[in-house]
Amino acid sequence: MAKHAGAGGSVSGDGGPAPGRDQHHRTRGAGPKHAASTRAGIRRIVSMVVLAGIAATAFVIISRLNSATPYGAAAESTSTASSPLESPATKAPGTSTVSTRAVQSAPPMGVVSAQTTLTEPLPAPLPQTGPGLTQPGILVMAMPAADGSFNVLERIRLVSPVSVLTLRPAPVDRAGQQFASASAAATQVQVSAGDQPVVVPGGKVAARLDLPVAHVDHFELRYRLTDVTVISTPSKPGRALATIGPLTGGVDDDLPVLFVLTGDTILGLNCPLLPLSQQSCGNRVQPRPSIERELPWYLALTLVQFNLPPA
Repeated sequence: MAKHAGAGGSVSGDGGPAPGRDQHHRTRGAGPKHAASTRAGIRRIVSMVVLAGIAATAFVIISRLNSATPYGAAAESTSTASSPLESPATKAPGTSTVSTRAVQSAPPMGVVSAQTTLTEPLPAPLPQTGPGLTQPGILVMAMPAADGSFNVLERIRLVSPVSVLTLRPAPVDRAGQQFASASAAATQVQVSAGDQPVVVPGGKVAARLDLPVAHVDHFELRYRLTDVTVISTPSKPGRALATIGPLTGGVDDDLPVLFVLTGDTILGLNCPLLPLSQQSCGNRVQPRPSIERELPWYLALTLVQFNLPPA
């Protein structure tokens, strides 16, 4: 029994293993389990730190996006909102939708603003009296340029105040077949109603335009009139023929219009809408080199014979 016991190791008196040896084996077996548990805990901590970092980064990005959203929304709201001036309640009576929207659109840079004044030099000294000045009517003063365009001053005095000023190129095709393809237009347009300048969208009038204005009865326009000149052929070099009428429309048919064509190169003036015997209609005015003619508005169209001024 003793040999058996020696070979098999120490045993207790009841046949089980000795207490000391059994405790030794259990202690060695518990070591690896504790290390694995420690490594798993470290991995969980690292994972939690990484997840916390990702969450913090996402929070910062979302916060920045949210802080930028009001500005983007405000810009979009501003760009898509319709102008209150386009509301039917604010439209001037008798104005067309197209014309009113054109007037209410934002003017580009370089167009006369409400703070500027009309400072272009006059084509010639103003008459002392007459239509557009001391009595109801329209004064049209024009002087030719080297390119065939005309620099024009237009003074308007109406019988009673108005709140809408109508502008449109004169119907130059009525002057004759040679002007059938002309597309008259006024560029660099400046307008004042009473003492207040009025913005003209784009500074151009190529079709009917109804301008809301202050309730006044007198106006001033300055502009360059283009595409109203044809070269006279056969004739001497530089000889030209132009058709000129008032830019102002929507007035009484019998409102008087006084034309004053000025410049050393003006040769003559015809009135193509008058009877044939009256069409040679210009009166030369001294001492300035001008030709004048007064016509009712519904017949206010003149043919100007001139030599193109030197450039």
